[in-house]
Amino acid sequence: MSRGFLSFLLALVIVFAPLPSAVAQALDRAPADEKSQSGRNAGASGSELLQQGRDLLAKGSAAEAVPLLRQAIEKNPADADAHLLLGSALALIPRRSEAVAELALAIELRPDHAPAYNVLGMTLARFAEFDSAQKAFEKAIAIDPKLAGAHLNLALVFAQKGEIARASRAVARAIELYGDTVSAAYPHYVAGRLYNQQNLPGRALQEFEAAIRLNPKFSEAFLELGSAKRKLSDEAGCIDALRKAVELAPENAEARYRLGVEYLNRRQAAKAVEHLGAAYRLKPGDRGILYNYSRALRLEGQEEQAKIIFRKLSETVSATTKASQHLAEAARLTNEGVALEKQGDFRAAVEKYRAALELDPLEASVRRNLGLALCRAGRWSEGIAELQEAQRIDPNDAETTRALYIAREQEAAAQGR
Repeated sequence: MSRGFLSFLLALVIVFAPLPSAVAQALDRAPADEKSQSGRNAGASGSELLQQGRDLLAKGSAAEAVPLLRQAIEKNPADADAHLLLGSALALIPRRSEAVAELALAIELRPDHAPAYNVLGMTLARFAEFDSAQKAFEKAIAIDPKLAGAHLNLALVFAQKGEIARASRAVARAIELYGDTVSAAYPHYVAGRLYNQQNLPGRALQEFEAAIRLNPKFSEAFLELGSAKRKLSDEAGCIDALRKAVELAPENAEARYRLGVEYLNRRQAAKAVEHLGAAYRLKPGDRGILYNYSRALRLEGQEEQAKIIFRKLSETVSATTKASQHLAEAARLTNEGVALEKQGDFRAAVEKYRAALELDPLEASVRRNLGLALCRAGRWSEGIAELQEAQRIDPNDAETTRALYIAREQEAAAQGR
């Protein structure tokens, strides 16, 4: 499960999945209704077979579309649209080599068709061939500089490659070309995610708000708006945005998780249990969910159920390759948090520690670091709660015990007690 910006660059690949919509643009043709699928038979013409295949592809039935599109090509081998559709369908199955071969044929038949290069780039990106995808998108833009989708896709490739400045420029161009339309909502969302990576929550917030203005039902934009507001210490705004994300997408485990954690941080046990419990039902093997759900249950007094959930968490922590990768990433994030604390940027350090704990929730030393960073940022109740949790995980850690004692004293002094 992606959390914050931890997996954003990887998650960007998902945008390349809906190839049918890009193909619709490439063919400059509106989707047909279901009636067009009637009469599918051996005597159908090439154009009828093409339309039937396109209808199935638009509905996500790629495997069913493939044989019809092959038949359409048999009847008309020079039909570039048929090769383009077949290549897209094969990419979704997925059959990489066949897909690329069909798309290459479509481009050979229509060499100056920019949307075909855009679809080729999306297919290559789907198979993580980002350098080749970049070339395809750049070719599409060279042919048609106003093809907004190609600029957006190029931005996603740059982001995947870690070239954030180039990604930002490309997505800005996509936003400019889409104009003030609903199609610009997703590019605004991507721009917000890029600003988040650069630790610019104010700019990110503006982009998420723009995305929501254009598409008021954009649940993912509300989800990230909540994160931006939290970074800006707007606690009420954070909760409101996350509530809206859950309202729009109640089956989104990430939205449930983030809202549940916010309630947990505010010691609102019943609400935390409600949303973290929902996240657990949706993603029962997720370590971050298991850990925080067990905390919420304990906070509400459900000790036995909390122990059951915690045991399930322990069972998931094994010495697998994936776990080792998570631990290495958690260590990197922790080191970055320490460096940010030394620079006095406690807010950014908190985000790094939280990201590390999503990967390794049982690491008491990182939770101690999080608690201390929250205290240094003046967020005493949250910080002390994290120090208490670190102490519970490792009761023998003298450093945590000492830190908790000092934090309580300093909180009392800060509040004039």
